[in-house]
Amino acid sequence: MTREKFFSSEDEFQKWLFFQSDELESFIKEFDCLDLDYSPESLVQLEQWILKRHSSPKSFIKDEKAEVIDAMLRYVGQIYVKHLKWIWDIELKDQQYVFYSMPLVKPKDDKDNIYAESPFSLLVASTDRRIGDYMYRMFMNMKKEMGKRD
Repeated sequence: MTREKFFSSEDEFQKWLFFQSDELESFIKEFDCLDLDYSPESLVQLEQWILKRHSSPKSFIKDEKAEVIDAMLRYVGQIYVKHLKWIWDIELKDQQYVFYSMPLVKPKDDKDNIYAESPFSLLVASTDRRIGDYMYRMFMNMKKEMGKRD
């Protein structure tokens, strides 16, 4: 995965997923100043840390290490996986799809990606919205929406 593109094949994506737990463990150890416990509330701490370091989406994408962005998006996605019982997925067929080639999280039965979220997009949007709890709010809104579905 690079700054310009995410994945060009299902195999690349599966390799990325294979190393998920190792990458997250390293990230959480490295960022021990934050209480990254996979709770939805931990999204607030992560977002506030990001906002202190980056003044804009451009700064976040350009100046943050690609490995850190990758670990952050894994972490954000895993919160959806753990709390909403979602799965990781990728869309590689439709190049016009807004999240084409990006790692996504979504409900298992969401064949049309109606509820799919891009953790990377959530991270970038948080640097634009600058409210400090954008990712948490988005997660809680989705949790509420999923409750209505059930």
